[in-house]
Amino acid sequence: MYDAAVVGAGFGGLAAAADLTYRGYKVVVFEASNELGGSAGKFERSGYRFQSGATVGMGFEPGGVLDNLFERLGLEKPPMKKLDIIMDVHLPDRTIHYYRDRHEWYKEMSRVFEGPGSTFENFYDEVFKVGQLVDQLTDKLPVFPPRTMGDYAYLLTLVNENSLRLLPYMTQTVEDRLKKHGLDQHRMFRTFLNGELMDSVQTSVEKCPAFLGFAALQTFHKGAFAVHGGLAESAAKLAAYIREHDGTILMRHPVHSIEKGEAGFILHSKRRSTFQARQVILNNSVHNLHDTLTEDLSSQSYIRPRKETAKKAWGAYIIHGGVDADVFQNTDVLYHQFIDPHHPDDLHNGGQFLLSLSEPEDRLMAPEGKRSFTLSTHTDITPWWESDHYEAEKRWMKEKLIRTVEHYFGGFTDQLDVVLPGTPVTFEKWLRRKDGKVGGYAPDGKYSWLSSYSIRTGIPDLYQCGDTVFPGAGTLGVTLSGLMAAKQAAKGLK
Repeated sequence: MYDAAVVGAGFGGLAAAADLTYRGYKVVVFEASNELGGSAGKFERSGYRFQSGATVGMGFEPGGVLDNLFERLGLEKPPMKKLDIIMDVHLPDRTIHYYRDRHEWYKEMSRVFEGPGSTFENFYDEVFKVGQLVDQLTDKLPVFPPRTMGDYAYLLTLVNENSLRLLPYMTQTVEDRLKKHGLDQHRMFRTFLNGELMDSVQTSVEKCPAFLGFAALQTFHKGAFAVHGGLAESAAKLAAYIREHDGTILMRHPVHSIEKGEAGFILHSKRRSTFQARQVILNNSVHNLHDTLTEDLSSQSYIRPRKETAKKAWGAYIIHGGVDADVFQNTDVLYHQFIDPHHPDDLHNGGQFLLSLSEPEDRLMAPEGKRSFTLSTHTDITPWWESDHYEAEKRWMKEKLIRTVEHYFGGFTDQLDVVLPGTPVTFEKWLRRKDGKVGGYAPDGKYSWLSSYSIRTGIPDLYQCGDTVFPGAGTLGVTLSGLMAAKQAAKGLK
């Protein structure tokens, strides 16, 4: 009998398991694949290492979420490079250097956006102010949205003069705040913000709750890092800690079903093996929840299958590849975003996409003289499953993205060494994301946060973490949700 079972070794699951192990509990982690890190994991082909999805390291700055976790566990962070320029944002008529440093960013906004520089500064002053307030709350690991009287009672203890300042931003969208600053008609600035919000919150300014959008926008400026060897190196350190402190990690052990037993839960894995645990934390996406639970347990959850399926969620089209390093010899920037300003409301299917490059000297990621890269864009899910022309669509998207990169970095096409495209079908096959859904749910209005999911499933002693629950996508968000779930599970183990 384990104290806690964690299903899924993504960052949320590993953070939860490491935290519970640190507290002295007996923990087992189940991972269906042979790699750690989930959507921030890795795989290797043809001498290259590729990151499955997320590539920018967040939360490693002093006092950051992952920095605090590593320090508490007594772990040394893997080697990493702090990014002065988070990314270059490429539009047909200009390139925006997205600086981490606040004052450098203010100067850059004055350079690239037409209009009084003070207007953009005032908007970002508000972004930083609100983002800091959100951080102060999430650092306390509340269950949000609250589901029980205890959740509400804990939130009440966090109410003070600062937290009350958040209320107006919980009833407005980012666009409402743009109007307040007279920036809602500034097409280029709006296009830029849409690109950043689509990347981080999966939605655009008119649909994004202001407090969520501002929290996401300010996160880039707290610290962005390129982790040597990829984010999977951080996942490996957390896994090593769990194992070294009597925790168990079972690779290639999918959990097929979970049922309620007399003393806790019974988890069924491969070859009819069973395991028992008093508490369970699911890090395998809300989309997979009802496929994992028995019918009896599923009926107890407040998450209804029909309602969950109806929620808007994106898939991803992704290309992992290798290329000659000479193609990028004129830039030190590792991350590049490409936005089509002629279709600012169409930020998926290649209208907005990211290019992530390995560091030139990182031999874990690529052979000498080569760079590994990832291209990724949001995409609608349904067409990939219904299309009679799947391979043709897959090839068309690949050519579209590569052609765009070639426009800015001449020689890219000719110097390609490895090209491995993937679609939502690929994500379901290899990462077990049902229907290929990735990145959490897309907010669709100022009050959409009210219908988001917390770590609670409605089933006592069974929690969830990951990008489909608050506080959302990205390694920073899923790590926080894992720590929130661990905190509640620990209460049940006392």
